[in-house]
Amino acid sequence: MTTNLPPIDGGFVMGRWSRWNTCFLLLLASTLSACTPKETQTLLEPSRALGTVLAEETAQISGPKKGVVIIVPDASWGPSSSVEEAFKAGLKKKGVTVLEVKAARLGDPMHPDQVGMLPSDFFELMQKFPEAAAIVSLVGVPRFAPGDVARLPADHAPLLVVATAMLGNVPGVPGGREGLPGLIDAGVVRFAIIDGSGTPDHKTNGKDGEQELFAQHYLVLRGGVGSLPTSASHP
Repeated sequence: MTTNLPPIDGGFVMGRWSRWNTCFLLLLASTLSACTPKETQTLLEPSRALGTVLAEETAQISGPKKGVVIIVPDASWGPSSSVEEAFKAGLKKKGVTVLEVKAARLGDPMHPDQVGMLPSDFFELMQKFPEAAAIVSLVGVPRFAPGDVARLPADHAPLLVVATAMLGNVPGVPGGREGLPGLIDAGVVRFAIIDGSGTPDHKTNGKDGEQELFAQHYLVLRGGVGSLPTSASHP
């Protein structure tokens, strides 16, 4: 269908972006404030489990290098997420150093196909930290254009991706997940965590409470996974 719309004013779009995010955060704050401390804790437990499991996976991948870079939403998306806080706490327990926390510009949520980390920001990080044990994105996959992947050096740091709708107390960036299997098969992404349940490739023997909670809410994609599970799809 073709529609005739007036030109989009950049200031108007960014204004709507700011209002959308403000409304979301006010709604979330209202929801959490209406809960008892115990209820709030319960609401945020899955995201904290995500951060803890992600830290365990990152520590295994980082090996002796023990230095990682984390990509998070910038301040316009709200405060630090509960995923980020649990992830950093988990890394500290594992003795993994955080080299830098990059606050990424993510774009306008009124245009979901344009939300995501700019490839230029991603490549800047790759060049700045060539010896990093891993780059962990809590904001999904970068918005790679055709030809961008070919620019990555063969020995680039492993890219670990969280592409979920929520990061606990702030919105996540689930977009671009349809390209994850190809990026994983190509060795660009080492593994990715998405919304879903019943992680078939996450170790299940002897799982503790957080690992069990993680498995109830999230799926892990690794090499050999050719498509997104149906249960993880969103409209």
